[in-house]
Amino acid sequence: MRGFLIFLGLLVMLGGGAVAGAQYAPPDALAMLDSQPQVKEFLATPMALYAGAGAAGFGFLVILLAAFVGRKPKDKPAPKVKAEKAKPEPKAKAEPKKAAAEPVREAPKPAAQPAPAPQPVRMPEPVVAAPAPRPAPAPAAAMAPRPAAPQPAAPAAAPPKPKPQASANPPSAPDIAEQMRNDPRLNNRKRVGDLVTLNDALKSYHKKRGAYPVAAGLAGLPDRGAAWIPGLAPDFVPELPRDPALSMDKDGPQYVYVSDGTDYKLLARNVSLVGGTNVEVLGVKIDPAHSKTAESASFGFWTPGFASI
Repeated sequence: MRGFLIFLGLLVMLGGGAVAGAQYAPPDALAMLDSQPQVKEFLATPMALYAGAGAAGFGFLVILLAAFVGRKPKDKPAPKVKAEKAKPEPKAKAEPKKAAAEPVREAPKPAAQPAPAPQPVRMPEPVVAAPAPRPAPAPAAAMAPRPAAPQPAAPAAAPPKPKPQASANPPSAPDIAEQMRNDPRLNNRKRVGDLVTLNDALKSYHKKRGAYPVAAGLAGLPDRGAAWIPGLAPDFVPELPRDPALSMDKDGPQYVYVSDGTDYKLLARNVSLVGGTNVEVLGVKIDPAHSKTAESASFGFWTPGFASI
C-alpha cells in the first residue's frame, strides 16, 4: 500500500509541475497543443499555474505521508546483561594466640524453685445471634401492574418531491456558441493567450532576423487580410489568430499591429473589460493611449518607442 501511495503521489506531483511549468515553457514546446486551443488557452492562464502548483504540493504531501506515517518502528534489541563475577570471599584472619590458657571457671548453679500450681481453664460462653426482623408485607397498590404508557403515533410520511423534468426546448449548440462568443470574460482569456503567442513569435522573428516585421499603421485583419503581421506565419507561428468577436468592422474588436522594424505595438483593440476580467497577466498591459472606457479598451504588448502610438 505504501508503494502505491508513493507512486500515486509522484504522478500527481509530476503532472501538477508540468501544468504549472507550462506558463514558462517556450512557444515551440507547446506547438503540439495547437490542435487543442482550449487546453493551450487554459495552460496560459494563472488558474493553470495555481492548479498545477497545488497539485504538485498535494502529491508531495502524499509521498511524505506514505513514507513516514506507514513506517513501522524497528524493535530495539534487549540490552545485554553482563554477568557479574563472583567476588572471592575474604579469608578469615587468624586470631592471635593467647599468651597463656586461663582456667575456665564454672558459673554457680541457681537454686531450684518450686513449680507453680496449675490454674483451671475457663471455656468461652456461646454467643446467641438475635433473630433477624421479617420484612413488612408490600401494600396491594404497589403490587398491582402499572398501565402501559400510550405510544405517540408515527408521523405521516412526507409526500415525495416531484422530479425535475428536462426542458422541452433545450438551448441548441449555436445558441451556446453565441453566448460564449458574447461573454467578455471568455473572449478576453482567449485574447490574452493569442497575444502572448504572437509576442513570443515576434521575439523569435527579431532574434533570427534582427528586426521586427515591418507594417505601417496600426491595423489588423479587416485592413491587411489574413497576413496582417507580414512574414510571421507559418515560419514562426502556424497561422495568425483572429479576435473571437471579430465582425470585420474597423471600429469593432480586432487584433492590430504596427512596427518600423525597431519598435512595435501589438494590441487587442476596442474590447470590453466589463465583468472584472483581469487581463494584466503574463506581461500583458492595458494601453492608456487607446482605452477610452471600460467598454472600449485596448491591451497587449509594445516597446517603449511605440508606447504613445
